Amino acid sequence: MSTKLGVICGNLAYVLTIENVATTLGITERGVRLRIDLLSGLLDAHLRRGPKNQLLFDDSALAILKRLEEVRRLDGLSLRQAAQVVREEMERQRGKVSGEGGRIGASESVKDGTGECGGDWSVRKLIEELERERDYWREMALKLQEQVRELERLALPAPREGRPWWGRRFFRWFWS
Repeated sequence: MSTKLGVICGNLAYVLTIENVATTLGITERGVRLRIDLLSGLLDAHLRRGPKNQLLFDDSALAILKRLEEVRRLDGLSLRQAAQVVREEMERQRGKVSGEGGRIGASESVKDGTGECGGDWSVRKLIEELERERDYWREMALKLQEQVRELERLALPAPREGRPWWGRRFFRWFWS
């Protein structure tokens, strides 16, 4: 069963092209290539060549590149400095999983459910990012619901059906 799952994970993982990654990160293709060069040792396992020598990325590579952009933007670092920070983070994470953390690192991988497909730091970061995005949209929906309730409270009452008062009096006088 685990070999089938590994084959499935291997086949479905490489679906992103360099154009997809560039639009996702909001940078140019040249910028993506520069980041690949800076993180060459970390991304090699997550990149493949497709038809016509096209560069294909898996989700882990995208998560690593997103983390690089996050570090660069939030901390105001240069690309090289941000790449160094990401390398250090990944090395610390690998140390926990490979044995420095002992049984704790291995159990974390199993507990996350990522042990089957070779889940690692980048998958966890992607999950964390998606959770943050979910929380943001949940807060936005709650704020909008609150604004709608406030506007409903301030809205004018619906107009009554029927004729205006002067029309009713005129017709009463006219028909009587």
